[in-house]
Amino acid sequence: MPIKHQKHVLMGLFFLSALVLFQNMAAACTLTMGYRTNERLPLIGKHPDASGLYSDLYRKAAEKVGCSLEVVRQPKKVVLKMLKDGRIDFYPGFNFTEKRAVYTFYIENGLPGGDIGVSHADLAEVTDLSQLQGKTMISALGAPDFLQGVTGVRLKQLPELTTKKALFLLQKKRGDFYIYNRSSIHYLLKTEQFSGLKTHPNCCGGQKPLYLGFSKNSPHFAGSANPDFDPTQAMTAVNYPVILEKESLAYQFQQALKEMALSGWTEQLYAQYYQ
Repeated sequence: MPIKHQKHVLMGLFFLSALVLFQNMAAACTLTMGYRTNERLPLIGKHPDASGLYSDLYRKAAEKVGCSLEVVRQPKKVVLKMLKDGRIDFYPGFNFTEKRAVYTFYIENGLPGGDIGVSHADLAEVTDLSQLQGKTMISALGAPDFLQGVTGVRLKQLPELTTKKALFLLQKKRGDFYIYNRSSIHYLLKTEQFSGLKTHPNCCGGQKPLYLGFSKNSPHFAGSANPDFDPTQAMTAVNYPVILEKESLAYQFQQALKEMALSGWTEQLYAQYYQ
């Protein structure tokens, strides 16, 4: 065999070996998301259907760091135990508590959180609840008291009030205003046949970040002391005693989600499912 031809063959074998090695490395890199078995549309379907916004969001972020996404479905108590032990890497939507923070690191997922208001369409835009003087706010019995410090607003509390029923009452003008989770209201307005309603996105604290909970016992987690942590203040997802090591896969995953949010990709995904 001519030497020139031998070189071409060897180069071909080298690139083929490199490709196989890269594919094996990518296949070996798996991020595991755990979630309970029941559905929470449009975020995730009922087990075994894992399709929805969560899978689209986190699979994209996993791909950006050269990994695949695996979804594990178990009863919630089992999933939380797996998260605590590091047998799954993260839970996709996780509210902060100090108890959970013992075994969980919080990463912004880029989705919009917080509460918004909804009313019948002829109510002027509400940016402060004091504008509701003389109006009636409806709320579920035992729901958070949004009217602390606000006078002149009637509060009608109803037992077992669902968001769907609240929107129906507003449509019939049996109340003037209702406050609830942003995504839940957006989803109902998209999927149900409501008319004559409007949302008030700036009435109730504005948009707030949502977080995933990443297991501190995951093999993909590595953290160090946060020099900006203030122990005199309450611990939160922001004021937290640990930061991610930049060499860790958890840090790379965090950066991928941040880039997706900054580029507008996450906002477009949210609109696809909710608006």
